[in-house]
Amino acid sequence: MRIDKNTKPVGQPAGPAEARLSSLVNRNVTIGRRRTSLRLEPAMWDALEEICRREEMNQHELCERIDERRRASSLTAAIRVFIVNYFRAAATEEGHASIGHGALYKTRARASDRERGTSGPGRYESDPV
Repeated sequence: MRIDKNTKPVGQPAGPAEARLSSLVNRNVTIGRRRTSLRLEPAMWDALEEICRREEMNQHELCERIDERRRASSLTAAIRVFIVNYFRAAATEEGHASIGHGALYKTRARASDRERGTSGPGRYESDPV
């Protein structure tokens, strides 16, 4: 029986070059007193950093809070779900209004422009033309 050298098991890298093509990024976080390694996509790391900036905490603190509240899923899965839920909550009308988007933002912008004397007719969608 002949075995082809070019075949590989499903899901296994063929060689060192293919192994480097992974889109996941490894980083270490400290949760409690233990250090653990997480593999997330670059976009997930960026989102986690943005959440940390907004919530004024570091990645270790945020990951520890996520770990405390997770159920049976892995920590990386729990982090992904947390990120999606965090930004979904911000994407609601109430969430947009609280951070300066939507109708509330336009109202504030109009008032600010009027104070500076830079408003004009028809400048905003809701202004009469």
